[in-house]
Amino acid sequence: MKYCVTARPGLLPPSPEQFDAALEWLRARLDDGTFDCLYGFLEGGGFSVANAPSHKEALDLMAEYPLYGMVEWEVRPVLDFGEGMDTVRAKLVEAQAAVSG
Repeated sequence: MKYCVTARPGLLPPSPEQFDAALEWLRARLDDGTFDCLYGFLEGGGFSVANAPSHKEALDLMAEYPLYGMVEWEVRPVLDFGEGMDTVRAKLVEAQAAVSG
């Protein structure tokens, strides 16, 4: 499964050593394919598209991040483009039929 994982800085800044450890951890996740991509925000933090077999393993992955308790998280499962479109279109057809009457 793929997840859009966003991390934003918390109230306390990390030490330079914690920051270095976090960057090393992130680079390793890119290198091993756990992350498809990784982008930063100008104001700090960033997001990735992460690969994990389950929600539990996505949580375990996040908990390994050296700054885990120092950032605010948002995690959303994502679908490949086009995946699920048949379901959405069928619901649109149903809704249009109900309104048309």
